[in-house]
Amino acid sequence: MEALLALARLDCALADADLDHDAVAAACLQAAAACLGHAPLPPPPAGHGPRAPLAAPQPEGPRFYGLDPLGFAAAARRWAGRAAGREVFILGLRSMGSVLAPIVAAALAAEGMAAAWTTLRPAGPPFARRLEAPAALGRRLSGFPGAFLVVDEGPGLSGSSFGAAFSLLASLAVPSRRITLLASWAPTPEQAARLCHPGVAAAWPGWNVIAADPLPAPARACGNLSGGAWRASFGHHQDSPVWGTHARLLHLADHGQTVVKFAGLGAWGRAARERAAHLEAAGFGPRLAAAQGEEGWVRYRREAARPLDQPTRAWCEFAGRYLAWVASEYRLADAQPPTAAMVAMLEENLGAHCALPPEAPLIALDGRMLPEEWGETARGFVKFDATDHGDDPFFPGPADIAWDLAAIAAEFGAAAGAAAAAAYRRASGERARALAPRLAWHAAAYAAFRQAYCSLAAEQAGDAEAPGFRRQAARYAAIANRRGRELRRWRSA
Repeated sequence: MEALLALARLDCALADADLDHDAVAAACLQAAAACLGHAPLPPPPAGHGPRAPLAAPQPEGPRFYGLDPLGFAAAARRWAGRAAGREVFILGLRSMGSVLAPIVAAALAAEGMAAAWTTLRPAGPPFARRLEAPAALGRRLSGFPGAFLVVDEGPGLSGSSFGAAFSLLASLAVPSRRITLLASWAPTPEQAARLCHPGVAAAWPGWNVIAADPLPAPARACGNLSGGAWRASFGHHQDSPVWGTHARLLHLADHGQTVVKFAGLGAWGRAARERAAHLEAAGFGPRLAAAQGEEGWVRYRREAARPLDQPTRAWCEFAGRYLAWVASEYRLADAQPPTAAMVAMLEENLGAHCALPPEAPLIALDGRMLPEEWGETARGFVKFDATDHGDDPFFPGPADIAWDLAAIAAEFGAAAGAAAAAAYRRASGERARALAPRLAWHAAAYAAFRQAYCSLAAEQAGDAEAPGFRRQAARYAAIANRRGRELRRWRSA
């Protein structure tokens, strides 16, 4: 699986780039080295200078959301059993299409079908994708007599990538009855109506859609805690709303003695397990179960933990020391400004220009300071779910540790935030004068992001979760407005 994902990322990078022969050869050597255990690359040919690295996209499904590429192969075989003809053209939508299209083609070829495939990258705004085919490919598609399978990991919030593929094929006079969408899930009519692209939302119920098989549950699973079901088992209530589409898969296993979380396929899962072990050894994370090594999963011992309803002085000290440890152990680069995307997000949501804070080291953050992420066990406080949210599809990505410190103040109040920041400074040695302007900027950025996230989740997560997300959005809006005013006063002073 790791080799498959590495080579698919290479295919995607090569398809996206205009490369000469030598660069293609170097890229292939680089991918082969990664698949064979990070062997050193040979030197470049004489007379050739250094080359810029390929931009290899990071597909989200196999990394965060339990998308199983082999589940698409199984779904394709089901489709083949009732297909009218024996010729099929598979159109993969990059990035994930570079993983899925060849897998589906191989599965259908094994069923005796003549399976051709290629990939295209949708362009345009995220909620209004469009798709264009080079002239030669367009002629090939319009003259193809068989069925078409469009494969992607969506639909996402809008479904517009699938819609763009459907529109492209329709423009080439391919009748809709010959088009099937092979997706990671099949929205119900209610869910389809919430897709952000109006045309796709209206048309989706009339399209042929097959959902890929889900990732098999981990070994000895005895209960599914995904999509917010963990709240009842772990003593939380519905005031902790969950947007299930973006939540990690979670199971009870071993007769309820372990909790198993999806951590990513291939190298991503291995990195998450390593960070989980590092957290445990440092006394900050939950204990791992003895049996590890399952592809894609991290298995924890289940411990009785009291939810953190009110921050205490002892917890603030623990949280501050924890973030000082994260800043030390997961430092990625020296002083960096906030990313352009984060700056744009803040200014868009505040409706005002904000001067940049001082540069700071780039950290692979925890990224999750919500109250339900903390607990108190018989052995002391513990931080849950701390392996991969610092670099998932949402803000902030790797960033200044001030983001996580500002998040504590937003989630637990200004007094707890100040106490945790003081504990962080004692543990890290960072001076208050250096931290204060960065905290002010990131406090506004965190609240602005959470307001936008919760507002969108209130529309997309379903009726049961909507009230909780609306309440949270209103709370974050008040914080963002206050922090924005403070930030402007701070800068003018």
